Amino acid sequence: MQPIRTLARPLMAAPFVVTGIETLRDPGSRAEKIAPVIKPLADRVSWLPTKDPESLVRLQGAVCLSTGALLALGRFQRLSTLVLAGQLVPSLLAEHRFWAEDDPERRATERSQFFKTAGLFGALLVAATAPSKYRPIKTARAGAHEAKLQAALARSEASRKAERARRKAAKRVTNTRKKAAAKVGH
Repeated sequence: MQPIRTLARPLMAAPFVVTGIETLRDPGSRAEKIAPVIKPLADRVSWLPTKDPESLVRLQGAVCLSTGALLALGRFQRLSTLVLAGQLVPSLLAEHRFWAEDDPERRATERSQFFKTAGLFGALLVAATAPSKYRPIKTARAGAHEAKLQAALARSEASRKAERARRKAAKRVTNTRKKAAAKVGH
């Protein structure tokens, strides 16, 4: 399973790294595309760092690039996949609005892009919730530790039983000798 993960991580991260680089180089075209959706939202949300769509697109590009690189390198995998998935939500809603397209050909293209992005969103969620690669090792170590403790307890119990049996046998020998000596002395 590890070789598959090692191959899948960079493949899943590649679109984010490329998009991040392209967005940082030229945020204008993307900013124009999402401006109609972002402007009304930015006016309502006071905590946004900027109201300028181009600055928001640059910020998203930087987040894409950095978290994509972290995912590709296998660092902070859960955090990076969750951040990438989270930043895909506004992208899904703002960039590929196939429902707003009038041209059937353009609508089909946007719908295809929307579902590809939604599929990538799903893959990120699966990756974020995948079991940790260290969990089997921890489980195995805990199992080995538990087995050692059980073996030590079993040895200890066996040792106590053997000691009791030795004392009981020694007591019988002593009692038998006393009885034999008493019979001989009479």
